[in-house]
Amino acid sequence: MIMEYTSIPIYYNDKRYNVYQNELMNFFIFLTKVHPAFILDKSLKAQCRQFVLSACDELCDMNNITLADFQLRINELLVFLQDAHTFVNIEPLSLYPFSVRYFNGSFYLYSISSRYKNVTGKVITSMGGMDIIDIHKKLAGMLPAENKIKACITGSHFLNNPSLIKRLGIDGDVLEIVFSDGDRINIDKENGTNNQPDQMTVIKPNAVTARQPMSYHYRIIDSICYFQFNEMFDSYTYQLGCQLSGETPDENIIHSLPFFTEFLEHMIQDMNQKGVSLLVVDMRYNGGGNSLLGNMLLEALNIHLSDIESYRTYIRPSSFLKEFYPFLLDKSAEMNDKTLAEQNQDRRMGKEVPLSKHKYTGKVVFIQGQNTFSSANYLLTTVKDNHLFPIIGMPTSQKPTCYGDIIPISLPFTGTKGYVSHSFFRRPDSLLDEETTLMPDTLINISVADYLKGVDNCWDWIKRLNYLL
Repeated sequence: MIMEYTSIPIYYNDKRYNVYQNELMNFFIFLTKVHPAFILDKSLKAQCRQFVLSACDELCDMNNITLADFQLRINELLVFLQDAHTFVNIEPLSLYPFSVRYFNGSFYLYSISSRYKNVTGKVITSMGGMDIIDIHKKLAGMLPAENKIKACITGSHFLNNPSLIKRLGIDGDVLEIVFSDGDRINIDKENGTNNQPDQMTVIKPNAVTARQPMSYHYRIIDSICYFQFNEMFDSYTYQLGCQLSGETPDENIIHSLPFFTEFLEHMIQDMNQKGVSLLVVDMRYNGGGNSLLGNMLLEALNIHLSDIESYRTYIRPSSFLKEFYPFLLDKSAEMNDKTLAEQNQDRRMGKEVPLSKHKYTGKVVFIQGQNTFSSANYLLTTVKDNHLFPIIGMPTSQKPTCYGDIIPISLPFTGTKGYVSHSFFRRPDSLLDEETTLMPDTLINISVADYLKGVDNCWDWIKRLNYLL
């Protein structure tokens, strides 16, 4: 299913307000009608209203506000929801000639204009005179996230955005970046945005675990099967999505996508024939998709869903949701937008889910990382809360109890595009609802320096484990 942006309704348009003020007010009203957070937290509406009124005062002078400035204010409103799935895109008119990435607690310079020599890959300690720790903290109040990890991952992509730099409180004619080795560079604000970041950090790929371009692939090394699970999407879930939205599936897309069950059957047959004793499921690159693929995998690992505790899913019914997904809601829930309705799983996932005929019953280890998100986090939380298999790696960037299931939206007055959640997911062990990240059973850290060299401490741990089996 190709998800198109749907313009939200117009609830507010006051001639006394400018376009940004009207857009913000209208979006706020829309959120209160569709997002489940306003049902779960009765105090949220008042908190958001107070922010919106204050932001409208700041947006009164359009001569000093760019579209990117406005979009940052929208995202600051969305911070109150504690939902990393709900955000709007930020569209700057210009960018500084560098890009930054975040990895395991550190920001490093990923790319820069070739006029600046020998600085890519270096860890940043300050920008514009502001300590990087303070930048960490400020990003959490500027961009929608559920924990500091996600705020920093998202924020790293905008640290070359003049609007965000200004919003951080960094001003002046020159942007200074200082690195952990004492080196520093100065970027002139007036001319810096005219150069392209054409010098990239060289990241050496690990011989086994480097990210592959496929949604899922595996390789057998001695008695280990390494399964890299990168995306939770296949031909079946594409067709199911079309069914729920009332769209006609595209035959070309159906035939171009793999079937996950066929992949699992082939992998398990190969594992059994070659005497594999350990399956490693690497989900460090998996940003989610459809959680149904996680259920398919568990069944293939001889875990019956009827025997374990599962997530509970609640939707916020609304007329807007019904317009986008006309066949998602049960009739009893269609128009009651004042409560959350527990979702019928047969309706959500289809009544005849394809399952692998072959099962793997040997040892399994999962690997997670900072980019394990959405449905991938959902699967690993199910594994952990039910004590099914050991998990190693680093903390994830999402709360296990969270919001999700997004609708692509556009705002009517500015054309700003974004996404809004309509569902709430409660983890199997609800006593742990307040945890802000999924911690692995065994924490294995990797430094930026080792990451750039292609060193994978998780894979080294796996090899030692296999030696002991």
